[in-house]
Amino acid sequence: MGDNATERWLARIRESPQGPVLGAGVLLGEEHVLTCAHLLPGEDVPVTVEPVRDGPAGARVAEGGWAPERTDAAWGPSGDLALLRLSRPQPPGRGTRLLRLAPTRGREVRMYGFPDGAEAGLVLFGRLDGLMADGRVQISARRGSAAVVPGFSGGGVVDERTGRVIGIVVSTCRRGGISVSFMIPVETVLQHVPRVAAHVDGEAVADPGPAGADPGPGPEADPDADQLPEEDAEFAVRLADWLSGGESAAPVESAVVGPGDRARALPLDRALSLADRELPAPARAEHLANAPPGTVPPVGSLDLTVDATAQPTDRIAERVCGRMGITPGAGRTYAERLRSTPLPLTLVVRGVDRAPDGEGLLELLELLAEQGARVLLVFHGGDEAVREAATAALAFRSRLGAIDRRLGECAETGWRELHRRRQIVRVNAEPARDAMERATSALVRIPAQRARVARLGAQLQAGRCAGGGTGSWDAAGLERLGAALFAPARFAAAAGERVTEALAALDALIARRDELRERLTAVHLLAGDLDSPDGEDLALADLYRRARALLMQGPCDVPAADAAVAEYGAEVRRRLGQQRRRDREDGREADELPPGARPFLGPHRRPGPDPAGGPAGG
Repeated sequence: MGDNATERWLARIRESPQGPVLGAGVLLGEEHVLTCAHLLPGEDVPVTVEPVRDGPAGARVAEGGWAPERTDAAWGPSGDLALLRLSRPQPPGRGTRLLRLAPTRGREVRMYGFPDGAEAGLVLFGRLDGLMADGRVQISARRGSAAVVPGFSGGGVVDERTGRVIGIVVSTCRRGGISVSFMIPVETVLQHVPRVAAHVDGEAVADPGPAGADPGPGPEADPDADQLPEEDAEFAVRLADWLSGGESAAPVESAVVGPGDRARALPLDRALSLADRELPAPARAEHLANAPPGTVPPVGSLDLTVDATAQPTDRIAERVCGRMGITPGAGRTYAERLRSTPLPLTLVVRGVDRAPDGEGLLELLELLAEQGARVLLVFHGGDEAVREAATAALAFRSRLGAIDRRLGECAETGWRELHRRRQIVRVNAEPARDAMERATSALVRIPAQRARVARLGAQLQAGRCAGGGTGSWDAAGLERLGAALFAPARFAAAAGERVTEALAALDALIARRDELRERLTAVHLLAGDLDSPDGEDLALADLYRRARALLMQGPCDVPAADAAVAEYGAEVRRRLGQQRRRDREDGREADELPPGARPFLGPHRRPGPDPAGGPAGG
């Protein structure tokens, strides 16, 4: 398995000491192994565990460590976890600690397992794709890596950025050429097997609440708290839709949930709890029983919730970094580290208007929005104009960041992929030449557009400093400033379309080259039926070699290769036609060998003298 220190925790699981390998597991501490329940013969059946650095040990399911898979018609599969207790402790330092973090889309991971024929273990590389039922996460294979196969279930999934185990492989799916696998993240493990918490580091989704924090609306705020109020149904549905993250969901939203407003506080608390993977199953069932239709968000749709009423801004930035697996590095603050990192998080901030450092908090939230976070601002009340201005400022920064990322991704992908394809084929004919020129024209203008976007961000900050804080911009002024983003947004869309068109044109040339290679091979085989009474036909062989050279040497001149293949094919067809006419005149079919003829030995050649010295015909 190599000498990577993160592999010390990897374990094989067998039916018996000499039995077949059932799958993999993760050694936690000195006495426990986390794996999938479906690997085991049963809850009470002992198995053998073989840590890769030590000898085998017997194991049984630990108390409270059995969560078999269950399937719900609405939510799909859930559970499928087992925590094993070893019959003898392992040496100190062999086990690992799990890391709880946000399994955001695009995060690169590696997975360990024991497929057939690889009892020493195998590592594969993947990328997180998105949420599935029960908080599971889909993983696709990275380019150049194979897809997960049976034998990986229970194996650790390691985050490439931190080198920490963030979940275990649970299943794979292969259908119609698509092959993906699925991970149970640490938070979902905690939902089903809470005792694993002793082996977990990292920030939770739910805010533990700082000492002295405002608890927000609660039963004590309402003298009639023993009677549940009628919920704000429209608010509850809108909140669930926003957490679901559909195309219509804005990246930045705000809501007012005032003290004593239990009609909104109840659906807010319920939605945030249900969106958290870590919510224990009994509590989840209770919330679901009280949830009206359309008010239940997907499990795992919330990455972080923050109570801003009594937390310094630095602590909130630290929590965000913890959820993303980011360390600030020497001499850098958490906020500085966030400034250079994409943040595809969904974040809910409660008590925005009661934060001890309101301006600092909004500055941090604007940075998060610009880096890609979706943010819901929950106010207790306050001035409506201030709320609207704060929300508009975040929405502006979110849009500004999205446009800048789109421009940057267009430039990076465009230059890289166009260059790669131009190493394969030449761009010397229409429509590829025109498409390439249009794409290049757009790509060279992207730096100027990104500078324009940066100036708009600086303009927002300059106006804020001159006006003494957030009050320097009202919602109307921010809307006017946002209108200036329309031009770079349109340019980004047009540039993306031009790059896509150019790539498609080059892909068409590559496909045509591949088609011509197949056609040349077929014609060459057909040429083997030609008689060559005078030995090798040099003229025909030259036509073949020229066509083949044009197709095999890069970058390929596809129009020239097309013409060369056509010329060779036409000449082969012409000669075959002549040969058939001669054959008919000689009274024999073209596919019959003449008396005394030997089988064909190669294209464009005739049989030579018999090696034994007899006549050529044998």
